[in-house]
Amino acid sequence: MSTPPSGTRPTSTEDWLLLRIGTLPRTSLGWFRTGIAFYNKKDFPKSIECLEKATELDPMNYNAWQVLARACIAVNRREEAVEALKRSVALDNPSDWQLLVELTANKE
Repeated sequence: MSTPPSGTRPTSTEDWLLLRIGTLPRTSLGWFRTGIAFYNKKDFPKSIECLEKATELDPMNYNAWQVLARACIAVNRREEAVEALKRSVALDNPSDWQLLVELTANKE
């Protein structure tokens, strides 16, 4: 991986990580934990990007789907949140049923 030129502003999460840390996560868990860090900092766009990478690498990671849904809610991406929650409950994560019902209750 190459780093962005010195003095340039990072345009993506990968650029940001390369510029500040010098490397990228290589596993689903690495991307998940990075997504959690950005989520905790309330940098939801970067969090979403990391969590999407985590779910691409491991579609069975219901924790990543769960936090991805919450990050999407934080930036008003409701449909994407609903899809992420559906993926999470399909993996037998019982904690997301309530939020999924609440988000879809007004669709009738």
